[in-house]
Amino acid sequence: MSFVLPPVQGIAATPPAITEAAPRAEQGPSAGETFAQVFSDARDYQAAASNAAERFAAGDPSVGIHEVMIASEKASVSLRYATTLKNKAIEAYHELMQTQV
Repeated sequence: MSFVLPPVQGIAATPPAITEAAPRAEQGPSAGETFAQVFSDARDYQAAASNAAERFAAGDPSVGIHEVMIASEKASVSLRYATTLKNKAIEAYHELMQTQV
C-alpha cells in the first residue's frame, strides 16, 4: 500500500531547471570591490581627520576640538575595521590553502 500526495497548488511538481548564474547586479559587490571600498573609506576618514586637525591648529573658528576628536575616532575605527578585514581574509586564504583535496 503506497500513498501518493496530491500536488500542492502554486508549487511546481518538478524542480526548476538549473540556469546560468544570476546577473552581476543581483549578486552584490565582489570581494575586491568590498576591499577597495573599505580601504578607500579608511583613507578618506584619515584625510578628513588630518584636515580637521590642521584647521583647528590654524585657529579656524568653525572647527571645534570635539569635531577634531570625532573625525580622529572615525579614522581610527575605520582603520581598525580595514585591518581586521584584511587579517580575516588572509587567515581564510591560509586555511583554504591547507585544506587537502
